[in-house]
Amino acid sequence: MGAESFIDALRADVAACTRSLRVQFSTFEGDEAGQAFGDLLIDRVDAGVEVQVILDGYSEFIADDVYPFAIRGRGALTAGKHHRVELLERLESAGVSIRRVNPPGRFARYFAFRDHKKVVVVDDHVAYVGGINISDHNYGWHDFMVRVDGPVVDDVVDDFTSTWAGQTMALTQRHDDRDFVLNQCPGRPTVVDATLDLIAGARTRIFMESPYLCGDRVETALLDAAIRGVRVVVVTPSNPNHLHNRVWVRKLRRRLRHANIEVLGYPGSGGPGSGGPGSGGMTHAKLLIVDDAVATFGSLNSQEIESLTQKELNVFTRDPDLVSELCALANADAAASQPVPIPRTAFGWFTYRSLHWFARAWTNRLLRRAAWRAKYC
Repeated sequence: MGAESFIDALRADVAACTRSLRVQFSTFEGDEAGQAFGDLLIDRVDAGVEVQVILDGYSEFIADDVYPFAIRGRGALTAGKHHRVELLERLESAGVSIRRVNPPGRFARYFAFRDHKKVVVVDDHVAYVGGINISDHNYGWHDFMVRVDGPVVDDVVDDFTSTWAGQTMALTQRHDDRDFVLNQCPGRPTVVDATLDLIAGARTRIFMESPYLCGDRVETALLDAAIRGVRVVVVTPSNPNHLHNRVWVRKLRRRLRHANIEVLGYPGSGGPGSGGPGSGGMTHAKLLIVDDAVATFGSLNSQEIESLTQKELNVFTRDPDLVSELCALANADAAASQPVPIPRTAFGWFTYRSLHWFARAWTNRLLRRAAWRAKYC
C-alpha cells in the first residue's frame, strides 16, 4: 500500500488501539504529513494509549531531502528543521514518549550510521513494515508498507523494545515454516546475507526493486543467477533523488548487461519539488521476490555502502497470499517502467569503490569501540 493507503489502513487499526502504539521512522518531518501523523498520535494519547516513538538522528540535520552542505534548498532546510522541532515539542507536551537514537555526533561525523527502520506496531498485534517515511516528499515517492500479523509481529516488537531500551536485540533466526524478521547493524549484515542466499537459490525468476542498487556482492549474485538461466528483472528509479546515485546507477546498468537481465527505470523524479501525494515521484520501494515463492521487504536498500553503516529490518515471507500480492505489485511496477539505455561510459565506479573502501575502514575502526557499539549497533 502507498502512503495514502497506508495512512488510511493505519487509522482504522489505530482507532481500535487500546494499549500501546509503537512507532519508528528514520525520517519524521514537521511538514503537512508530519503534522497529520502527529495528530494521530496525540489522539491516541488522549484516549489513554501508551505511545512510543523512536526517531533517528538523521532528521536533526536533514529536511525535505536537503543536505546541510547543499547550495540549493537552504531555506527549505532551515524551515524544515524549525517545523520539526516545533512538532516534536508539541508531541512531547501532549504525552508522546520520544526516544532519539543514532545521533549524528559532533560535526555530524556519524550521520551515515542511521537507524533506517520504518515500523508501526498496534497493540503488539498488528505491524506495518516497509519503506515509507513521514514527510511530504516521501509521501510523493512510489513506495509501500505491508500490514502483517501473527508471530512475525513478535519479532518486530522485540526489535522495537530492545531499541527503546538502548541496544537492539539481534534477530538472526530464519524459519521455513512461518514469516520471520531479520535485523542488521554495522558489522552484522544479516539481512544482506539472507537476501544473497535467496538470490543464490533462485531457479527461474528474480524480481528486485530498490531506489539504490550498487555493490559487488549484490550485482555479482544477480549476474551469477542470470548465467544459470534465471530471468532477472531489476527496477530502479529513472531519476534518483541524489546526484551520486544518478552517477552510480550508470555503472549498475553497464555491469548488468546480460541476455537474462532486464534493467528498468521507474518514471518520476526524486529531486526537489517531487514531494506530495500523486506527484509522480521516483520509486522508493524495496522488494525482492524469488521464483514467485518467497519475498522480502522492509527498510533495506540493496546498496552495500548502506549495509555497512545502517540498522535495518526486513520481513521474509513464503505466505502464498502475501507473495501473490507482492508479485502483483512487482508486475505493475515493471509494467510502469521502461528499459533504460546502457551508457557508453560509467565514471561512478571509481567514486563508489573509493567511498565503499572508506566506509568499510571507518566502520571497522568504530566497531572496536565498545561505547560506540552500544549506541550505534
